[in-house]
Amino acid sequence: MAGNADRYTRRVNNDLPNDADGDAIRRLINDGADLARPMRIDFHIAAPNERSAETIAQAATHLGYHARTYKDSDDAWTTQCSTRTLLTYQTVIAIQAELHALAEPHDGYIDGWGSFGNHQAD
Repeated sequence: MAGNADRYTRRVNNDLPNDADGDAIRRLINDGADLARPMRIDFHIAAPNERSAETIAQAATHLGYHARTYKDSDDAWTTQCSTRTLLTYQTVIAIQAELHALAEPHDGYIDGWGSFGNHQAD
């Protein structure tokens, strides 16, 4: 069974685009993430102020995300939108598009995503 998972991971790794999202997924794979198992993924939205960040968080919560806001060390506001899902390139692109559409009316923008993977016990 492990052999099949290894072949799947190699195939996915080879099929990923050479862009920032593909590179991030490759790093997670290299760190031991199992793409056949769900993992928590955190998407970050930069917001111009606290009110916008909170409004974006409320809208994201209505879409099913776990959302929180915080002020960065450089006084910028961020809304973190987290979800637990299977990590695929298509999923990352779709979620970023959904969150972009939600954030744009409030002058927010996608500012990256990250995950600690799922190589440790959840």
